[in-house]
Amino acid sequence: MLEIGREALHQMYVVEEQSIRACASKLYCQPSKVRKHLELNQIPIQKKKGGRVRVEERLKAELHMDDTQFKEYLLHLRFFQMLTYAQLAKRFKCSSASAQMVYKRYGIETKQRYNRLLTESRLYELYVLKNKTIIECADILDCSHTLVRYYLLKYKIPLRSAGAKRIEVHIKSRLGMSDLQLRQYLTELAKAYTMDELVHQLAHSKSSIRLMYKRLGIKKNWKKKKASKE
Repeated sequence: MLEIGREALHQMYVVEEQSIRACASKLYCQPSKVRKHLELNQIPIQKKKGGRVRVEERLKAELHMDDTQFKEYLLHLRFFQMLTYAQLAKRFKCSSASAQMVYKRYGIETKQRYNRLLTESRLYELYVLKNKTIIECADILDCSHTLVRYYLLKYKIPLRSAGAKRIEVHIKSRLGMSDLQLRQYLTELAKAYTMDELVHQLAHSKSSIRLMYKRLGIKKNWKKKKASKE
């Protein structure tokens, strides 16, 4: 049997949240010995029905969250606030290993995987060129919509308002144009008007108009404003 010190016992039982049986196995002794030393060292023994409560169950109870809300909370801490597992351990009042296990149990993988999966070019293709919603992007990439939104912001890709449609869809519908006619029409507009004039002509913002031209692959040869003669 290994020597059972208070610090080692506190680390295993309180910080790492190991059961009495698991502590006994590591210390090569009987569970009754561990229990006795917990009492001698005045370390409170967890008496929970069905075993000790997992970190996530305790946190969900404290934060009044269900599973879905708690998973979004975990994603926010890890991917928006960019907290390390050591920082998460302090917030969760557990060990770094326990904090990492919480994420693993919720199926949240490391950022390295998402950095490979949610690249700027891939998100631009789905969100801008193909006009997919954030939820649709999440389904395609098999991840949370919170992550998609995080990476869109990270890459400074402008977010659309909920339910927003492409400008070109409105123009085609209003003028009864085919795709080819629309491209010709927009090409002529770019030659005839400045960007400021196009904003009034099309009744959309500059950023939306630029994105439309980029989506359609139309070369933008904006008409320049003539300098006023003195």
